[in-house]
Amino acid sequence: MIGRGVDYYIGIFRGALPFVPHLLNQALYLLKIGKPTEAFNFLWAHAFEKEEGAALAEPFYRRNPDWAPYPKRIELEISTQCSLRCPKCEHTYWKEPQKMMTMEELKHIIEQFPTLRAISLSGIGHGMERKNDYLKIIEYLRKRSLFIQFFDTLLFVDEKTAKKLIDLRVNKMWMSIDAATPETYKKLQIGSDFNVVVKNARKLIELKRKRKALFPDLEFHYIVQKPNVKEMPDFIDLAYEITREDPTILTTVQFTRLIPFKENSHLIPSVPQEIVDETTRRAKKYGNFRVEFCNVPDYSDRLSVSECTAWTVPFITVEGDCYPCCSLTEGNIRHKLKGKTFGTFDVNLFRDDFRDVWYSERFRKFVRAFNKNICPKVCYYPRPCPIFNINKEQVDETI
Repeated sequence: MIGRGVDYYIGIFRGALPFVPHLLNQALYLLKIGKPTEAFNFLWAHAFEKEEGAALAEPFYRRNPDWAPYPKRIELEISTQCSLRCPKCEHTYWKEPQKMMTMEELKHIIEQFPTLRAISLSGIGHGMERKNDYLKIIEYLRKRSLFIQFFDTLLFVDEKTAKKLIDLRVNKMWMSIDAATPETYKKLQIGSDFNVVVKNARKLIELKRKRKALFPDLEFHYIVQKPNVKEMPDFIDLAYEITREDPTILTTVQFTRLIPFKENSHLIPSVPQEIVDETTRRAKKYGNFRVEFCNVPDYSDRLSVSECTAWTVPFITVEGDCYPCCSLTEGNIRHKLKGKTFGTFDVNLFRDDFRDVWYSERFRKFVRAFNKNICPKVCYYPRPCPIFNINKEQVDETI
């Protein structure tokens, strides 16, 4: 295994243990209602994907990138439409036209991944602003028995919508919420409403309990910024209050450091260790939380670029542009990467077929670089990767 030692994997194993009975119960639930493929894909996602679970095969991909199978999970940006004006978000400062992916465009992309098992609907937009179209897309993905997760503020997830998401057995919903109080929320998620989103989250849990439904899992995604640092421990209290009657029992709260760019740099936080410690203590007190700190309190513990396997999960934008990693497009730099999504070559899945890309020598050269601790230029220019530690001397501008 490259980079990470045995202790790291023992830690992952121990952290996953409390979730095993819960996951097996959910898989058995799917089997009981006659959905064996959904059950298999659900367990596969938690066993083999980093975003959802244990990433059991990742050490092998790092040792030899050619061992990685054709992608069975993708991240797909369905929409860049959003009426909110959050100061943290690059969307607030965009000049690009807003767009939502059509059903025909979606199908064209999905057909390029015949062994697909899991999909994350992520990106910079707010799909629920065109709720009917978004739900039709989720319904199409459900018919393919995929593991489905998406991010949303829950601003538009009213009771009727919550019932539909339960009926569709969406596996996981990440609630994007950056505060524990209405006052701070109003400053950071402009155009949304704290009381409405909390009410909608509670209603979702209530409906799950009444229906004895085990999906969707409601998780929480909290972008750490200057105004909300002190509320991190209190947010655990809020999350517990929302989910305490959730029949799925276990909940993840992910605190993620802001990816900075010029317009949001005034929000870059300094997170005291005592805040992290108190947040962890609150979570342990309730016992049903897994708390993740992503680059919080700082970036000092970033890993070597040889650890990167993000390229195994391509990120595809609403315009069809395909990137080896979703973080490449963040920080208000996407417009600078037009025509060079993979550095020295460009991939657009409305034009190209990803099967041709994956098996090409050009792509092989790109992914083999990581194994040698070499950084393709797209991961350094116009902005160094915010996740892995990269020096300019490691960058190969020919890749």
